[in-house]
Amino acid sequence: MTETEIMAYSQDQLFDRDNLLKVFEEESEVDRFFLLDAFVTKSEEFKCKQKMKALISATKKEIDKASRAQKRDANNLTDFGHINGELNCGSWIADGTGIRILTLFGEKLACYHPILPLERLFNIETKTEKITLAYERDHQWKEITVDKGLIASASKIVRLADYGIAVTSESAKDLVKYLSDVENLNDIPLKLSTSKFGWHKEDFIPYDRSVVFDDESRFKELAESLRESGSYDIWLDLCKKVRANKAHYEPQIYMAASFASVLVSKLNMLPFIVNLWGSTGKGKTVALMMAASIWANPAENRYITDSYATQNAFEIRLDILNHLPLLMDDLSKVRDKLNDNFTDLIYLLCSGKGKDRSNVDLGLNKVKTWQNTILSNMERPLATDTMKGGAINRILDFEMQDGYIFENGNAVVEILKDNYGFAGIMFVDFIRDLGVEYISKMRKDFEAQIKEEAKKQGSVKEEKQILPMSLLLTADKLATDYIFDDGIYLDLPTMVSQLKDVNEVSEGQRAYETLIDYTNIYQGKFSSDNEYKPESWGFVKDGYLNIIPSIMRKIAKDENFSVKAFCSWADQKKLLKRNDKSQNKIRIGNQTVRFYSIKIVQDADEKGDTAFREAAQEEIPFE
Repeated sequence: MTETEIMAYSQDQLFDRDNLLKVFEEESEVDRFFLLDAFVTKSEEFKCKQKMKALISATKKEIDKASRAQKRDANNLTDFGHINGELNCGSWIADGTGIRILTLFGEKLACYHPILPLERLFNIETKTEKITLAYERDHQWKEITVDKGLIASASKIVRLADYGIAVTSESAKDLVKYLSDVENLNDIPLKLSTSKFGWHKEDFIPYDRSVVFDDESRFKELAESLRESGSYDIWLDLCKKVRANKAHYEPQIYMAASFASVLVSKLNMLPFIVNLWGSTGKGKTVALMMAASIWANPAENRYITDSYATQNAFEIRLDILNHLPLLMDDLSKVRDKLNDNFTDLIYLLCSGKGKDRSNVDLGLNKVKTWQNTILSNMERPLATDTMKGGAINRILDFEMQDGYIFENGNAVVEILKDNYGFAGIMFVDFIRDLGVEYISKMRKDFEAQIKEEAKKQGSVKEEKQILPMSLLLTADKLATDYIFDDGIYLDLPTMVSQLKDVNEVSEGQRAYETLIDYTNIYQGKFSSDNEYKPESWGFVKDGYLNIIPSIMRKIAKDENFSVKAFCSWADQKKLLKRNDKSQNKIRIGNQTVRFYSIKIVQDADEKGDTAFREAAQEEIPFE
């Protein structure tokens, strides 16, 4: 009903009782005021203004009287036969035939079937409330947890229709009122909730129920996958047989990384990636399923995530997993999709923190966070020469050994699909029993062993590679001792040999070697007579590579390094000649030209810890 419609009424329509009662059904008092004013204004045309005012006044009194009587007698109880008992529903009649109420306007139906609030959930991260509703459809009781704001708005509550609840735009207001009345007339239980799996103080979600997971409606498949199924003994027997195969360490590495995920936050470490690489069809996916079976259903599209996911989807999933591992099969799909932005994704995964994003109120949404391990596989190493050192540091790349990992991969898959979810609960309990102090000491012991073994192997390993490896070995030892009890540990020398040396992940050294390589690859671009020519990229003279700034910037862009960062590093290593900021001014004829002058190290021992490979002598490749 609108003011325009009222102004078009005839006198009979104006004094029709049903039309006037429709005005009082309006929820907004402001809208009601203007509609009643339209009735009075229109009555002036028929010279019956006082009569209309008297009718409006009488109608108000009648409604107020009925409302008071309704409140006085409002002591109805729901009659659903629900296991949680019956609730006070005020003036509503709530039974197996639905939800309705008697009013001056007749019987109003709020819902065709039983529905009631079960519990309120207070999210400890967002400080917001959700509510769990129980409803009966097709002779079955179902439950759904939704945001509190959804059932407080008539325009939003119609979304419940997607879950089979009988609500329309016509009945929405009444269903909102019914649910509100039941909630406020009863002591609905309040529980602490979270939208993140993993540790909450000493509780671990989803295994402990003192804090409940409240996002099952949005992430139903993921939430339902985290459970026990089948036989623990069958699962354990399979794992022991696979671990006993010394020709392949890949499943054991994956399982150690999966167990390690719940230790990352306890030991206050950053996320890291464990990647297996090798030719396709050798069993990488099955090994990943074995790692997933520790916690959840390893079947396709259950726990293991789709590698085609967007960066935002990864953030959301990581935020929910929180301390549980993220498992991605065939990460090359993402790499091919993102191209130059792939390194940014690696930084994101290992940062433990999502991007800041604004909301409609011009504020910032709560930042998504996680502390876990990420398991992936590809046909080639994840860390590449063009990837920045910070990203390389957080990647543990393991090359697959020759041959097939499993003798019968299909049989392994079938066992894993039917038997899973037991070891995760056990491992969490062992962590609680052993305590953080004990586990932290074990990790530090492994850190010392890694460094000692690296010395024996004649190398210096990057510190940020040693830390995740020490956690991987810690998790492997705990799982071996307390779950598998087979004495089969990851081989320390083999694991240490897989780590990157300090020089391999040095951004400055990578840039230096790239520039030296360019002089070999593009010989024709550099002057061959120790003098600069306008069409060349630079020249070599007195043991220095002199390269013009525009070419230096182009190479840096193509090879993914920072000119400024490289110059700072080269200056510290005394490899940069300069007389103006980072550049060297050289007199050529009547002009002064700027160059980056970089010393060519001919002796690997000349700079000690830089340990560069021997560069070509000055006349090569310019001879």
